[in-house]
Amino acid sequence: MPLPHGPRYLVVSAAIAALPLLSGCSTRYFASDPSLAEPSGAVAPRAANAPRALFMFEGSSGRTLGWGDVMAAASWADVVFIGERHDDPTAHAVQLAVYQDLVAGYPGTAIALEHLERNEQATVDRYLRGEITRDEFIDATKSRDWAGKDTWLPFFQPLVDSARENGAPVVAANAPRDVVRRARSDGHATLAATEGDERAWFEVPVVELDGFGSDDWNARWQAYATRFREIMSGEGDDPHTGETRARLDNIFLSQSVWDGTMGDSAAKALAAGAPKVVLCAGCFHIERDGGTVLQCEARARKAKVLTITVIDDSSDRLRDADRGAADIVIYGFPVVRKKRDAEPEMPAGAPESTPAPTPAPTSEGGTAPTA
Repeated sequence: MPLPHGPRYLVVSAAIAALPLLSGCSTRYFASDPSLAEPSGAVAPRAANAPRALFMFEGSSGRTLGWGDVMAAASWADVVFIGERHDDPTAHAVQLAVYQDLVAGYPGTAIALEHLERNEQATVDRYLRGEITRDEFIDATKSRDWAGKDTWLPFFQPLVDSARENGAPVVAANAPRDVVRRARSDGHATLAATEGDERAWFEVPVVELDGFGSDDWNARWQAYATRFREIMSGEGDDPHTGETRARLDNIFLSQSVWDGTMGDSAAKALAAGAPKVVLCAGCFHIERDGGTVLQCEARARKAKVLTITVIDDSSDRLRDADRGAADIVIYGFPVVRKKRDAEPEMPAGAPESTPAPTPAPTSEGGTAPTA
C-alpha cells in the first residue's frame, strides 16, 4: 500500500524531474572511488581524540578514514549534512571542526541549523550584523536550553559565531513548531494554501518525482517513510496496516514538513550563492537517506551531497549495525544519560534517530524512540 501523499501539487513536474537525479555514483563522493574495495591508507589514531582524531570510516565499505579524507570529501560536496544526537558534545565538536575548516577554504560557506526556525531569520541576521548582543539573540530565539539546560552556548553558538567571524550566512532552516503541529492536524493541502509572510516559513514536502530517473528517489522516499513507521510503532503494533498505519501516516505529515523545510533551506542557500552549505540536524533526518537529505536532493537536482553521522559510542571499526548509516561514520564517546531523559521532546512525535536501548533527548513537543 503506497504512502498517501494528498493532492498532485506535491508532485514535481516532469520537466524538472528530467534533470539528473541526485543519487548513485555520480553524486556521492566515495561511490565513484575506484579504490573502494582497497585499504584507504589512512592512519587510525591509537586513541580517540575529538574532534579531528576520532575513529572514522567510509560508511559502506568500512575503510578507515583520516581527517584529511573527511575534508577532501567535504570539499568535493556542495551540501554537507552532519547528523547529531542532540545531547552529544562530540557530535557538535565535529560539526564545528568541519564547518571551520570548510569556511576557511571556501569563504561564504553557509551553516544551516535545524535548531533555528525560519521565522527567526531576521533575528539571526540582526545578530550577525552586530545589532543585538549574544544574550539578546539567544533569548529572542528561546534557544538557551535547546538540547538540555544551558546547552546552546557550548553546542550551537560556536557555529553561529564562526559564521559571523567569517562573514558567512547562518540559515534558520527549520519550520516553526506550530506549523509542524498543524501539518498533522490540518494536512499538507491546507498548509500549502497559507498566504502572507507565514508561507515563507515552511515548505510542504515533495513526495513523488515524475519523469526520467525518478524511480530511485521515489523508492528511497518510501523507504524513509516505512522506516519512520517501524520506529514509531508501539510494541505489538503492525506499522503497515490498519489503525496503526493510519495513525503513523498522520504523524509523518509533520515529520515530512520538517524535512521538506530543512531540505529546501539548504537548497535555497546554495541557489543564493553560498559556495557550500553545511546543514546540522538530528541524525534520523540524515542517516540512511534521511528525509532532509532526500528533500534537498529533490530541489537541488545537480548538487553533490555528502552525509556524515557521529555515533555516540566508541568503536575502532565500523560496526555492522552502522554500515550504510552515512557516507562517513564517525565514532565519538558514550553519552551517559539520566533516566528521566527517557521521554524526549520533539515536534509531532518524530524520531531523532534509529532506536536503541537507551533513549536520548531530542527537540520539541512529543516523545519518540531515539538512538
